[in-house]
Formats: sequence, structure tokens, C-alpha cells
Amino acid sequence: MSEYHAHKRLPSLATITIGFVLISAMVGLGTAYVLISERARSFEEASLQRALETRTRGIQTAIAQALYREWNALSAISEQASGLPLTDLQDRLNGVSGDGSIVSWAGLAEPDGTVIAATNGLLVGRNVGERPWFLQGLKGKYAGDVHEAVLLAALLRPQDEPMRFIDFAVPFLDQEGAVRGVVGLHLDVSWIKRLVDELAHALNVDIVIVGANGEISASSVSDLPDLSGLGSLQRARSGVLGTSLERWPDGGLYFTLTVPELTYNDLPKFGWNIVARIDGRAATVPAREMSDYLIVRLLGMATILLLLTALYVVAFVRPFARLAANAMEIANGKDTYPMESNRTREMSMLSTALARLQAHSQRHDRDPGS
Repeated sequence: MSEYHAHKRLPSLATITIGFVLISAMVGLGTAYVLISERARSFEEASLQRALETRTRGIQTAIAQALYREWNALSAISEQASGLPLTDLQDRLNGVSGDGSIVSWAGLAEPDGTVIAATNGLLVGRNVGERPWFLQGLKGKYAGDVHEAVLLAALLRPQDEPMRFIDFAVPFLDQEGAVRGVVGLHLDVSWIKRLVDELAHALNVDIVIVGANGEISASSVSDLPDLSGLGSLQRARSGVLGTSLERWPDGGLYFTLTVPELTYNDLPKFGWNIVARIDGRAATVPAREMSDYLIVRLLGMATILLLLTALYVVAFVRPFARLAANAMEIANGKDTYPMESNRTREMSMLSTALARLQAHSQRHDRDPGS
């Protein structure tokens, strides 16, 4: 009995088999879940980055094209200025300004800074020699970032907010190549804002334009909070391409992309880098749904594996248990018919060996002296 109880304390082959399969399934399926989830998340983020970068580059190009049209108009005037009478030049400047919704002011100043022709005569006779656009325009092509109106603030239409401009300037030369003055444009920042808003709305993305000085030049986000603590703003100030999942000061989680300024033909650069963002759920929800889907599939696989293991135990492991019990009965001298099993080669060999052992034992019992 003690030998029987000692055997009973040992785990059965069926228990070991099921335990091994369960542990292997947990390790294997768990590893598969982690690897597939991480791979799916990486793929989703890469796809999202490509899509967001494509949209942002499209917005950059559209803004650059719009600015380039105004730059071309300015360049055309500078090339023709030396050969035009002052009245014709005045008409050309009025034509460039149009209704003032894009170009708030266009003018031509002599080398000493005196304005000799301008939109609707504004600032004619005034000196702009200290203005950055004029000083830089004497040196070459110039694009100036956002600034508030100074000389024009009291002359243009009143607004609730201070007027802000971006500047274009280019020198105009005489036939000998000497600088005869500077042609400048003041573009209304509200036009840039409208353009950014329309593009951002059409492409379902928020846009923040970061200037060369690190300040916000334009944005499609209303009531923009302080972004100084954001990593994406730091990347934009450095002109570095990058992505991140960030929580913004408004409490929202956003997938954020920064792209450096676009080079477009001979358009001078403002130093504008762009921060683009979309709702962070676009990055997290698909990955979470993928994880949930994967869990269901892996649990289904685990269930199938357990069913197959149960069938394996019934078909192959249980017969071994019965064969072992039969062997114990024969070893204990019971007159038991040897179990026959042909499920596997090993079981067939054991059955045959037990039958021979029992036959030999019975002959020995009948004829002890043989």
C-alpha cells in the first residue's frame, strides 16, 4: 500500500502534459501578443506619421504658392520700376494691393528711405529708412516675419486688434546695376490666418506656424495657450522633423508632427516651421482596437489548443495510464489479462512485453523447477 500511495503522490503524465501545454500556450501566446501589438502600434504610428506629413507638406506648399504669387508681383515691379514713369508705377502699386485684403500696402522708397510711390499714396513723402524691410531690401531679397504695423497703424482701416504684417522687399536697380531704391510689400497676417484656417479645415488637421524667433506667427487653433513646455515646439524652433504623442496645455492628447520650412523656387524664407496635430485617438484607438481583436483571436487559439490537448490526452496519454495500472497488477501477481494497445509503437511494444512477462511468470508458477 505504501508503494501505491507513493505512486499516487506523483503527478500523472496527463497532468504534466496539460500543464506543459498550458504553460507553453501562456508563454507563446503572451509573447505573440506583445510582439504583434508592438509591431501593429509601430506600423500604425508610421502610417499616421506619413499621412500627417503628407497633409502638412500640402499645406506648406499651398501657403508657399500663395506667397509666391505676391512675391512674383513684387519682383515684376522691381524689374520694371526704373523704366516706368512715376504715375504708371503708382498705378502698378495700386493694382498689386487690390482691395487690401491680401496686400495692405505696396511702396517704393529711394535709397535715402523716402517713399516716392505707394498704395493710394499712403506714406508718400515719409521716410522709412529705419524700417527693417527697407534696410534689408537694400541688401537683397527679403522676407520679414510677423510684426505689428508702425507707420501705417493710424492710416489704414481701424480694427479691433492691432494690424500685423509680414514683409517682402527687393531692391530695384538701374540699367547699370546700381541700387535705385527698394520695393516693399506689407501682407496682411489676417489673410495668412484665413488661408491656414481653410487649409487646416479642409485637411482635418490643426496647424501652428512657428517663426524664426520661436514665437507663434499664425495658427488655426483659436485661443492658443502657452506652448513653451511642449517638445514639439522646441523641435519646431530647431527646425527638426519629428513626431510625438503629446498632452497639450488644453488637456487634450494629440499626435504631433513638426516639419521644417519648405524651400519653394526663389521665394525668400521667413524661417517658418510648422507644428501639425491631430486628435491623439487617431493613434491610440486603432492600436487599442487591434489589441482587443488580437486578444479575442489568441483566446480562440488557446481554446482550440486546449481542446486538441484534451483529445491528445484521451487518445494517447490515458492508454499509457491504463497500461501502467495493468503492469502494476501483473507485478503484484494478479491474474490479469495483459492490456493490448496499438495506439503507438511504444505502447504496442510495452503490451507485448507485459504479455511475455506474464506468460513467463505463469509457467514459472506451474513448474517452479523449470
